Amino acid sequence: MKIIILFTLLSISNAFSQKKITITSTLKLPITDALLIVNNSPKYITDSLGSVTIKETDLNSSIVIRHVKYKPKTFDNITNQDTLFLEEKLEELKDIEIIASSKSKNKTESLFPKISSRNILPENLGKSSSIGSNIEIALYFPNEKKQSNIIQKLKIYTNDYKVLENLETKKTNKRRNAKFSPIQVNFYTVDSIYEVPYEKIFQENFIVSCQIDDDYAILELSEEEEFEFPTNGIFITIKNLSEEEYKTLGFDYPPGITTIGVSKDNKIIPYFRYLHEDETALWKKYEYMIKRQNTYKVGIEFKN
Repeated sequence: MKIIILFTLLSISNAFSQKKITITSTLKLPITDALLIVNNSPKYITDSLGSVTIKETDLNSSIVIRHVKYKPKTFDNITNQDTLFLEEKLEELKDIEIIASSKSKNKTESLFPKISSRNILPENLGKSSSIGSNIEIALYFPNEKKQSNIIQKLKIYTNDYKVLENLETKKTNKRRNAKFSPIQVNFYTVDSIYEVPYEKIFQENFIVSCQIDDDYAILELSEEEEFEFPTNGIFITIKNLSEEEYKTLGFDYPPGITTIGVSKDNKIIPYFRYLHEDETALWKKYEYMIKRQNTYKVGIEFKN
């Protein structure tokens, strides 16, 4: 009898040590795959009903909720809340205006590395694996036209990939659904002397992931976050989450970052650095990729 009572008490205690929260739109529609970042660390993702169970210790922490179709929002204490609301982005309204008046439709200007005929060569196929847990990559985007465009969106193409498990039998194992795993991204200014990443534009990295039926993860900056394309260019950085963070969010592997074949005249140059050397690590040109005439399929979209 004592054992049963003790078990019951433990069960009750455990139930009160966490709380179920629902994330919905302002129209009260559940939001699937919303990412909850607690104290700058990604910890939860909502299910198909927009629900998520949060530990009691996180309820009064600073929680940022992000989703590609909604404006990011910060909550400082949700102890007494059961439902949290996110505001839809105005992109939906723009689509309606385009349909109503095709004459007013503006072509979105973007900057992507140009795919060359080398992309169909065998050496450029099946090479889009994850970037590695000890590496951060950076892509340099020059502002060749010296235009003062406003950076609004960032697209990173991701994919599943294969890993060689046995050198003798050459057996491989495909990392299925890895393309939907989240990654960290940021923007850096350009060092005018050494032409490497210099300073972070945003203090904290953004966490983005590819959504179902898409081929890329997308970051859409809010109006407060949008900024002018610097005349000397910009760096976009990408790195994986930690192994522990992936496990916490329910993902087995980091995503593959899609690579493409480019011409020798490609100006969107890949760099990398080793993370174990912390933030002071030196950035280097990714000579292996450059010699193979490869780069990552990542691009910037500008505000119309």
